[in-house]
Amino acid sequence: MERVLVYFAALLLSAAAVAGGVRLVADHTTALDQFKGTRVATVAPPPTAPPGPAPAPGQEFLAGTIDKLTADGAEAPPLATPFTLTAVERGTGKATIVNALVAGKRTSIAWGGGTPLPISGDGGSIDLGGTTVVIDATGTSWTVDGESRALKPGNYHVGASVAVGLGGLATPRDAVDFVADSQTVINSTGGVVVKIPPGKVDLTGPGKVTASGQLQVRDAKTTKPAASIQFAGGPYTVGVTSDAGKLTVKAVLQGPLTST
Repeated sequence: MERVLVYFAALLLSAAAVAGGVRLVADHTTALDQFKGTRVATVAPPPTAPPGPAPAPGQEFLAGTIDKLTADGAEAPPLATPFTLTAVERGTGKATIVNALVAGKRTSIAWGGGTPLPISGDGGSIDLGGTTVVIDATGTSWTVDGESRALKPGNYHVGASVAVGLGGLATPRDAVDFVADSQTVINSTGGVVVKIPPGKVDLTGPGKVTASGQLQVRDAKTTKPAASIQFAGGPYTVGVTSDAGKLTVKAVLQGPLTST
């Protein structure tokens, strides 16, 4: 009987020793974390790079939605008729259609900027290359001021009050038809723009670009969010699309850029 008691006592002592060893190992290693009643920490996978090729050194990709974008020195295809010239400040902006042909005679058509000037024509267009473009939810504004803007040869109609003639011989007209040829251009000063409704706009430059909205800027190493960007100048391509009032931008900018 004593042997049996001694045997059971030894067995209990051995079990206690094993349990203590397990606790000791579990307290000093992660191998038995499942026995501690705690969850094992997991390491998040590294962020994945956006699909597609990365920007070249010194180049940034811009994407997202914009509230407003301004591009200087913007080149784009000629803007087709109909379009409307508008003075940024009524009565301050002025424009003259130079070397227009009215009833077969070469003359000028002067507009004082008091009311918008609608210009229509069958297949006509105005070249607004190298200008400043502002895009926001209300539409796209093309600055007409600056260099002379060529009109595509063809037939045009001006649908607002103008003065037709040269110098003191100009006479007022409520509207006028004219023919444009290779010499016909529009000159404007004082802040004159052509504004078109929201839609697809593709621009190239070199020039400065600024934008605000919910943006992402990607360079050769990182991708980061931005509320605004300022591109100091250089070659660029900008594409903006409009869908249900949301303006989406994709751009490639080659040069110094800051973001906030």
